[in-house]
Amino acid sequence: MNLIEKRFSKAAMAYDSRALIQKRIAAALLAEIPDGFSHAADLGSGPGVNFKRLRQKAIQVTGIDFSPAMTGIAASLGIPGVRAVTGNIEEIPLPDNSCDLLFSSLALQWCRMDRVFREIRRVSRNRSFIALAFPVSGTLTELEEALRKAGLQNRIIRFHEPEEIKQILKNTGISGNIRLSEQDFTECYSSARDYLDSIRKIGAGSAPENSPVSRDSYRRLHDLLRELERQNRLVHTYRTLFITGYLLKNAAPPLPAQKFIC
Repeated sequence: MNLIEKRFSKAAMAYDSRALIQKRIAAALLAEIPDGFSHAADLGSGPGVNFKRLRQKAIQVTGIDFSPAMTGIAASLGIPGVRAVTGNIEEIPLPDNSCDLLFSSLALQWCRMDRVFREIRRVSRNRSFIALAFPVSGTLTELEEALRKAGLQNRIIRFHEPEEIKQILKNTGISGNIRLSEQDFTECYSSARDYLDSIRKIGAGSAPENSPVSRDSYRRLHDLLRELERQNRLVHTYRTLFITGYLLKNAAPPLPAQKFIC
């Protein structure tokens, strides 16, 4: 189990109560989806917070998450027509052409985008509906600035530029009647602890390659956040890219996948 998996597994029990802005983004994405599908895949489904709404859209729902703790909670919901599977969404554990609705909210930023999009294309039927949302460049800039002032640069994962995503979509054959749009979601916090816990307690944390924060660095960060707290300026911004619409698999074949030699 890698570091990201460990963090999300540890956060499984607290996720539902802490993921406030994540739920708002998912609700906005779900509102874009029409009804009447047969099989929906929820990629990066976590503890199943979106299962009930997706079940209203499709006869069958398969949630996939790499954290056994998350899928365990999701399975315990016991929603008819819904199953939770532990697996890697870079290698979706579903057959070719098996889904007509592909949904993912705030999960793809942790993955190799090209691999996920190729897998989405593989498991989709022609004219499947895709509904994807994930943060892009411009996300968590307030926290990033506070970390920089505390001497803790590069603690946040790198978010893709929208233009990069457009190129990846083209290279992986994701085309059709598909719309890309951006929207900023903000959440305000009353204390420095809540501000940091809103990320840590859902398993996100810092970029996995970073070393632990020293006591002095944490003290500097805490002092900066306490000052923002006094000014009522503790804000997280999630600049979110929405990709929605019907995938036409016959429109444009993907480019050959690149091979990497380590």
